[in-house]
Amino acid sequence: MHCLFGPLGRFLAHPVLHLALVIVMACPHARAGVTFRVSIDKSVHAGEASGRLVVYLIGQGSAVGPDPADGPFFEDPQPMFGVDVRGITPGVPMIVDDTATGFPAPLSELTPGTYKVQAVLDMHRDNSSWRHEPGNLYSGVTTIKFIQGDPDRVIDLTLSKATIVEDEKKRSRDRGETIEITSKLLSDFRGRQVKLRAGVVAPRDRDPARAYPAIYEVPGFGGDHTSAFRMGGSFQRAAVNSSIGQLYSNSFWIVLDPESPNGHHLFANSANNGPVADALIKELIPAIEKKYNLIPQPSARLLRGHSSGGWSTLWLATQYPETFGATWSTSPDSVDFRKFQLIDLYKGGNAYYQSAKAKNGAGVATVSADQPIPSYRLGEKEVMTILDENRMEEVLGPGNTSGQQWDSWFAVFGPRGKDGNPAAAWDAKTGRIDHTIAEQYRAYDIAALLRQQPEKYGPIFKQRVRIVIGDADNYYLNEAVSMLKQDVDKLNFIDLPEGVHGSITIVPGRDHSSIFGTKEIQSIPAEMAEHLKRNGHWPK
Repeated sequence: MHCLFGPLGRFLAHPVLHLALVIVMACPHARAGVTFRVSIDKSVHAGEASGRLVVYLIGQGSAVGPDPADGPFFEDPQPMFGVDVRGITPGVPMIVDDTATGFPAPLSELTPGTYKVQAVLDMHRDNSSWRHEPGNLYSGVTTIKFIQGDPDRVIDLTLSKATIVEDEKKRSRDRGETIEITSKLLSDFRGRQVKLRAGVVAPRDRDPARAYPAIYEVPGFGGDHTSAFRMGGSFQRAAVNSSIGQLYSNSFWIVLDPESPNGHHLFANSANNGPVADALIKELIPAIEKKYNLIPQPSARLLRGHSSGGWSTLWLATQYPETFGATWSTSPDSVDFRKFQLIDLYKGGNAYYQSAKAKNGAGVATVSADQPIPSYRLGEKEVMTILDENRMEEVLGPGNTSGQQWDSWFAVFGPRGKDGNPAAAWDAKTGRIDHTIAEQYRAYDIAALLRQQPEKYGPIFKQRVRIVIGDADNYYLNEAVSMLKQDVDKLNFIDLPEGVHGSITIVPGRDHSSIFGTKEIQSIPAEMAEHLKRNGHWPK
């Protein structure tokens, strides 16, 4: 969930960008006459170019940034405008004007003031971040000024830079390495070659003759397998006798890549993303275990994930208990779709606006019926709404193609639309929920599956699942976890041969990030080590 985007830094690197000054003038809240004319520098791209062109702005005085193309920004949403372009050659202008999809309003309604501006042409659809795709084009940062009463102006921007993605093979292998295979399952589904990747951190002082257990980590939204290299460095710095140091010496840590054309695919088979779970279990894990001599037993395959990674690992642990032996899932995406963040997908009427009647159990209205539903909070302050977040995604990729958070959920949980794109669970403009689509989400509703089949899922939760979340989660994900906890706590089983090791812990006062500073999360390495010892995967 949002881990590497907006307030939690959805991108990983910031190239140094050139800053120039241009002055442009416009009238307030009327036809500003401002048009962005964007062209490609042939020195960075000589052939035709197609994709999504987005012009990002940051208003003077905003603390976000430093670069407009680092957006969207949750803490302080900024203007952005997007258009599709096809077959553009260097020197041919691409026009962004009032016909563009705009946030928070059309370009003609841009509030007077001074703005930093930057343009990006995303020519690929393989990753949730344009920065992680090689060859995407972007401009330097330009400062513009809109002043009331001045004439129409055209702002020229040049795409003079191209993204460069580091060659993972050139990284130091002492901190980790990448394993990559071609997936036949996903290649057949997409009709083109698809690679599966994982970042692998080998144990300290690895014994070539020893078979090791493995911890499989699924990153949160915007993360990928390359975080293994950073983790490898931190593991090396850990004291040998510390809990993480002991775990590092006795297991492989493997970071999976959850990215897809539709964003984070959650490692759940779906109509839009294809058999991603099957590909992991039937293709990637066997290849990893063969190359690194891992123990091919469920009890020797542990799962770890936070946010969207938390949901992914919870899904894998409950759906594939014959493959994975336990999970430590923190702050997972919504686990009960009666609280899809704050939306009741099944009984709610609108995803954007709060029903006053539903706000209070006694039917007393505590807010007006048209109060936007929040999607992100900082402490007690609500700073982002579901409406605005969806509108920003529409700028980045109309028709649920942005690869961002809500569009990624549409792709996993819902069907494919008639246009071939993920079908939305609600109308993009009005927020009205389409219950014929929302009902199909039940197949991925973890709490609903537990209620429907307690004899199947209950023992897994009691024995193998650990969930930790703060009750002040920024994305309100604690609401769904609280409901799941109630369902799990009601269950009792006479025979639990693995013992009762599962738990759901809701930590007071902690949010989506500060939860990492709690003893509940800091004790995870020791709990993993204890699991491995209990199952005979630890040296005596």
